[in-house]
Amino acid sequence: MAKVLALLPLLGLACTPDAETGSPDTGPFQVPWSAGLPSLADDAGDMRGFTLLRSIIHLHSPWSHDACDGHGYEDGVLDEECLAELRDGLCRLSIDAAYLTDHPSYAALQPFEDTLLMREGDEPVLLDGATVASRIHCDGGHEVLWLPGFEDELMPVGVQGTPVPAGEELDTLYNQDDLEAIQAMQSVGGIVLQAHPEERSFEELERRQDDGLQGVELFNLHAILAPDSREDIYGLDAFGWVADIAPFTDEDSSAEPDLLFLAFHQELGPNVERWDHLAARGPMIGLAATDAHRNVMPIELRDGERPDGFRRNMRWFSNHLLAESADLQGADEALAAGRLYAAFEALGTPAELGFWYTDADGGDWEMGSSTAPGGSLTLICPILSPASPRDGSGPPAITGSVFKDGELWQEGCGAWDVTEPGVYRARIDIVPTHLAGFLGADPQPYLHSFPWVYTNPIRIVE
Repeated sequence: MAKVLALLPLLGLACTPDAETGSPDTGPFQVPWSAGLPSLADDAGDMRGFTLLRSIIHLHSPWSHDACDGHGYEDGVLDEECLAELRDGLCRLSIDAAYLTDHPSYAALQPFEDTLLMREGDEPVLLDGATVASRIHCDGGHEVLWLPGFEDELMPVGVQGTPVPAGEELDTLYNQDDLEAIQAMQSVGGIVLQAHPEERSFEELERRQDDGLQGVELFNLHAILAPDSREDIYGLDAFGWVADIAPFTDEDSSAEPDLLFLAFHQELGPNVERWDHLAARGPMIGLAATDAHRNVMPIELRDGERPDGFRRNMRWFSNHLLAESADLQGADEALAAGRLYAAFEALGTPAELGFWYTDADGGDWEMGSSTAPGGSLTLICPILSPASPRDGSGPPAITGSVFKDGELWQEGCGAWDVTEPGVYRARIDIVPTHLAGFLGADPQPYLHSFPWVYTNPIRIVE
C-alpha cells in the first residue's frame, strides 16, 4: 500500500472537493450515470424462463484479516463502519446473492452464525431448522442473501455450517487443498472454487479438479491490480494502473470516477486459458471475482468515495445466475450447475442475452450442461438494459464470438450446427460509445472493444 500511496500525487489527489460529479441531462435517449443499480430481474427481465439474480462472488468482510485497511477485526472488535459500507453497497447495487469468502485466520475461529454478521432487521435463512445464511432487508424493499464462505488454498462458497467445530481444527481444514478438505467443504453445502488460478500450475489445477474442484476465476479484480501479478503473470507495468486512472481521479476532470475501471479492464489470458483447459477435462464453472477488501487506496475521489470502496468495486461487474427461484436454493443450484455468465456492468447491464444448445430431438440445454452432438448452438447478442447509463451520442457497438475448446469458432451472433464434440462458450464485446459523455475531456482512449459478457460453457461430448 505504501508504494501506491507514494504515487497519489500523479492522480491529483491532494485534497477532496465537495463538488459532485456531473452527468448529462436526461432525455429520450439519455440515462444519467448512477452509483446504484436497479433490480436485475426488473431491468434485464428473465432469461429463457429463469429469474436473473445478480451475485457477487469472492468478497471480504471485516472477518478477513486484511480487509478494512487491515483493521477489520482488532482486539475482539469488528470495524462496524466498514461493515456498514459493505452492506450499503450490496443494497444500493441490488445484489441478490453475496457469496462471502473470508480468510479463515479469523472467520474459522468464530461460531458459524457469527460469520453471518447479522445486524438489526436481518433475517436468518433456515434449512431443516438450522440457520445456514441470512437475508438483509434493504431500505426500499430489496433483499440480499448473505452466504458465508472462505478463501485460502481453496474457496468454498455458500457453506451452510462447519464440517468440524469452529476453531484451530477448522482453520487448518480451510488451509488444505486435498480430497479430504474438498469433500468436507462439500459436505456442508460448499461449492468449491479456486481463487487466483493464474498462480497455479495446470498440473496442480488438474489434481484439484480430479478431487472435486468445481470452478475457477476467469477474472479477478485483485489480480489485475496487484503489482506482482501484473508484472509476473500478465506482463504489465506493475504500477501502471495508478497513472492510467488519473483522468478519473483528477479533481479537475469531469470523467465519472466509477469508470476508472475502464483504464485497466481487459481479458486476463492466463485465467481464461486455465478455465478452458479444465473445462475440456470436465465441467468447470467460470466466474468473475470481485475480491473486494477495501484496503488499497484510503483516499476519497470527487464523489466522496474511495477508489477501492465496496460499492464502487461491486458496481464494475457481477455474475448473473439463471435461477429457478429467487431464494437460497435457486441461487446455489444455478451456481453449482454453471448456469451463469459474468457481466461487466460498468459498461452497461446486458439484457436479452441468449446462449443455449438445441439437441437433435428439440430439447434445449443451458449453460453448464453436457450433452451429445447433432444439434444447434444459438447465441443472441444482448442489448443495453433500459436503466443502463448512456449519454445520447449513439448506441454501442456490440459483437459476439463463440469459442470451441478455447479457440475462436464463430464470429457474430446466430445459430450454428454442432457436429463435433467440444466445449463451447461465448464472449460478448462492446465498444462503449454510449459512455463518451461520462469519460471526460478525451474519451477516445476508452472507445475501443472491451470484454462485456463471458458465458459459461456448454459441453458437447460423445
